[in-house]
Amino acid sequence: MVWTNLHYIPLAVFVLLPTTFITTYIIAILLGHVEVELPYISDTGTHVPESSLFAQLLNFCAFLVGVTIYVRYKQIEQYYRDNLTPESTKIFCRNRIAFICGLISSVGLSMVANFRELELFKIHMVGATLAFGFGAIYCWLQTIMSYAMHPLVNSRQMAHFRLALSSLMTCTFTVSCVCGPWAMRYFHGKDPTNWKPEDGAFGLHLAATVCEWITALAIDFFVLSYVEELKKISMSTPKVLFIIEEDIERFGDNMSETDDTVAIIHASLPSNLRSSPATTEMVIHSNPPIIH
Repeated sequence: MVWTNLHYIPLAVFVLLPTTFITTYIIAILLGHVEVELPYISDTGTHVPESSLFAQLLNFCAFLVGVTIYVRYKQIEQYYRDNLTPESTKIFCRNRIAFICGLISSVGLSMVANFRELELFKIHMVGATLAFGFGAIYCWLQTIMSYAMHPLVNSRQMAHFRLALSSLMTCTFTVSCVCGPWAMRYFHGKDPTNWKPEDGAFGLHLAATVCEWITALAIDFFVLSYVEELKKISMSTPKVLFIIEEDIERFGDNMSETDDTVAIIHASLPSNLRSSPATTEMVIHSNPPIIH
């Protein structure tokens, strides 16, 4: 089976992520759970009922982000297997590191969705740090690789665009990390998720929240930048190799134990099937997912 139209995955992330935040923001305002002035993203998903919608949609977003990161990882890997250059070894290494950082970021996004800040504030903040912090690292690694992969995988203009987004999210994430805790020192209201101007340090609070929203949008546009490149690839699902017990010894020596082998499933057949001539030699070779 060949999977095509892979560019719809990052496109779905680009649409669903802001839709989730804006929807829960509107519901929270209508129910009086947050102020109209831009709150933290997590504040819009803290109270019931918007918290349930926030968690459900953000979990789905985290899954799609993880899939996008995997597809991008396989795309770069296959390009440089087919087109070896002196830079290939460095690209392979950076690609693996970026893949790990990207998956950590998607896990952090899921933690933000499932651990509400009122009940489990520390775990929630760990999730937010993983989502935005490792997300920024992932984007920087992809930006560096985008310059190295020009013009094989992407254009120079796209590398410049990713550089601008990575710089923006780094600056805004840093400002949010500084202004947020600083504002909390002067907060004297009742509910920090519904921060009013009279609660103290509202300017610092607003600076932190605006920067958080910009960081999230920058990451969202970074994912969108994959759409054009993923239009040019497809992926095929791996096949499975079945070997009946009597043929293990015969075929074992001929099987390559390279990285290209994905899985070998050893299955013993029922005795009534073993006697059938059609099943005396059943071999299906296994290949990894191939991107072309």
